[in-house]
Amino acid sequence: MKHRLSWCVLFLVACAALFFIMRTTGGLPPILASHFDAGGHPTAFMRRADYLHFMLGVGIGAPLALVALLTAVYSRAADMKLPNRDYWLAPERIGRTRDFLVAHGIWFGSLLISMVCYVHWLELQAHRQRPLHLPDELVYAGLILFFLITVGWFAALLLAFRLPRGS
Repeated sequence: MKHRLSWCVLFLVACAALFFIMRTTGGLPPILASHFDAGGHPTAFMRRADYLHFMLGVGIGAPLALVALLTAVYSRAADMKLPNRDYWLAPERIGRTRDFLVAHGIWFGSLLISMVCYVHWLELQAHRQRPLHLPDELVYAGLILFFLITVGWFAALLLAFRLPRGS
């Protein structure tokens, strides 16, 4: 099976996220803050059951659907917008190119699920505060880290598709 490690990591991350979200949502109040302004103050509320469904759908379902879509598209694609595409889409290399893109899509799915778990953890932290407040520094730290990882991931993709020396 191709991409065994990346699929295993995605499966473990998704299972851990499912466990984490299911296990901790019950500790939230029946009506909970679901949106916060830039100052960390709640501006919208939802029922706990609706929040749970939303987090499972957005936090696990959407990234898994994205990975499935990327896998389906990349594993069959014959014409892609890539740097040095003539080289990387040549018949002798297109299989490796597809495999590389599928693997990166799987890893990105794991990153997305992890980020949503972090957002859920922030929600838990906000509901432990009295008065209810979302800690700004934790939000910014998570966003900066996610942005840096995403930039690094994208840079790795671009670097992977440069021409090898002597080509």
